[in-house]
Amino acid sequence: MSSLRVSGGTVVTPQGQRRADVRVEDERVVAVEAPGTGGRVDEEIDATGKLVFPGFIDPHVHSRDPGFPEKEDFAHSTRAAAAGGITTILEMPNAIPPVADAATFVERANHHGRVAFVDFGLWGLALGVQNLDQLASLLAAGVVGFKLFWGYALHRETKQLVYNLAEYAPAELIMPPGNGEVLRLCQEIARMGALLAAHCEDRGLLEEAQWQLGHPIQSYADLLGARPEVSEAASIALAAEFARATGCRVHVVHMSSARGVDLVRQARQAGVPLSAETCPQYLTLSDQDYTRLGGMMKVYPPVRQLGDQEALWQGVEDGVITSVGSDHAPHTVEQKRLPLGEQPAGNVGVETLGPLMVDGMVRGRTSPERLALVLSEGTARLYGLYPQKGAIQPGSDADLTIVDPSATTTIRNERLHSKQKISPWHGRPCRGAITMTVLRGRVIMRDGEPVGEVAGRLIRPAPERAI
Repeated sequence: MSSLRVSGGTVVTPQGQRRADVRVEDERVVAVEAPGTGGRVDEEIDATGKLVFPGFIDPHVHSRDPGFPEKEDFAHSTRAAAAGGITTILEMPNAIPPVADAATFVERANHHGRVAFVDFGLWGLALGVQNLDQLASLLAAGVVGFKLFWGYALHRETKQLVYNLAEYAPAELIMPPGNGEVLRLCQEIARMGALLAAHCEDRGLLEEAQWQLGHPIQSYADLLGARPEVSEAASIALAAEFARATGCRVHVVHMSSARGVDLVRQARQAGVPLSAETCPQYLTLSDQDYTRLGGMMKVYPPVRQLGDQEALWQGVEDGVITSVGSDHAPHTVEQKRLPLGEQPAGNVGVETLGPLMVDGMVRGRTSPERLALVLSEGTARLYGLYPQKGAIQPGSDADLTIVDPSATTTIRNERLHSKQKISPWHGRPCRGAITMTVLRGRVIMRDGEPVGEVAGRLIRPAPERAI
């Protein structure tokens, strides 16, 4: 049995900060104690002058594995996660084949477990009535929640998202579930006590906006016009109504707009079980960055205006937003250099989630306590992983993210550990530096570089959350 002490640092949780030593035995925290009071250990890490957070969690990762290995694979995405201070990722279900049944869950868990550098959980894919009968077995297998790509058609054979219906024959498609079908899905997931996450952009409103635009997307104003704020707001409003009517816990992923923040705030104040996530792209970029970045910043929903950015930071501060994820969605360097209207939406992000949020903390956009909530405890609680994850307390996994607030970091493409070394934040100086990542008592990153052997494991929600 090995032992470790992280000494002299300031332990940060949502409840506060205190100088303390964290003592670890056999992968778990055994004590959080006054500095210098513990006994002998096998290894000691001096964290003097540093902040010691519960290991950061990225709940929104698309590793493209299996299916699109030229874009990314699980080995690269989890090494990148470790390099950015992430100890656990939650993998989205839309690889090929998607995790839409228990057999695929088992296969995917085994596949990823052989190469995972950090711990990981798996989402299940909700297809409406297409796999309603599979949800119970998926939950029993251990999914962290169900993802609904609301309003998107799927390819009938591969179950991949289809962005342009005109490119396929009707027989090749599974059309988006109607509202009645989504309501039925909410009823079933509520009965199971599970979580439903939704990509909230109303398909009908997007189609109308694109028709009114009248030509292919050529400018960033075109992109915002084709994917307007109202499309997100309408879906969030409907999600709130379905959550209210059924008791289903509905989670809005990658929320991008001020109006979305307002709607989630109103629902939560009324006791509706609606929660929300946002991402660093919406907290650090705006439409004004397009002249500098070009199509590199293209994501769905799109990055909007400075007023939306401010509203999202306020949502983080007042608890409307309880989790922040990267929406890591790599494409090849060549694809991300295509013109705006032609390139796919999505960017490399799992490695930069931590540094960008730490930068926001040091700059005063959020507090250390709030950062510990949205990157650690709040995310762990949302997905039923707390207190195994997201905590620094006796019995919890010894996952730690150590931050030097007095240092600096510059994001560089050439230092990224994903397959695709291209980031919209290339060259961005960040205040603060994540100096070490500790996974279950083992150091897996020092000064931005992964160290050691593959050690990641599958994690499942607490047993009381299963059927």
